[in-house]
Amino acid sequence: MTETDAQASGVVSQRAAKPSARWTREHRNMFFDQLAISGDVALAAATAGKTARAAHALRRRSARFAAAWRAALDDGYERLETALVRQVLGEADTKLDVAAAILLLERRRSAGDGEATPKRTAAEKANARARAERELLRRLQALSKRPPAKDLG
Repeated sequence: MTETDAQASGVVSQRAAKPSARWTREHRNMFFDQLAISGDVALAAATAGKTARAAHALRRRSARFAAAWRAALDDGYERLETALVRQVLGEADTKLDVAAAILLLERRRSAGDGEATPKRTAAEKANARARAERELLRRLQALSKRPPAKDLG
């Protein structure tokens, strides 16, 4: 019986039973959606039926995949920033650790495009935190000057 005959008769070969190493558009979409939500590469890969190791390998091989990876993480950081602002304004039920969120956002900004964050002294860390807090306050002040949204309900 040939492989084609076996497939036609419903018998699946071992080769066909192995999960595909290929990342389809669907795999990529699932991976990047989960990565943007959680920031967790292992969870995102598992959601797509892949491994974190396979995801990292593809990121090293494909500039397009690496760019989409950065974009997904950027989306996640934007959501974190939005959630932080909503919490500070009292518009959210979530309870984020504001100090940790500010430091995480500042670290992301100072790291640049995928570069490792250099070791900083305590004074540099305090200065970075103060800058992040000033920026957050500036944004909150800008938001407070907006007219209130109309209730559509």
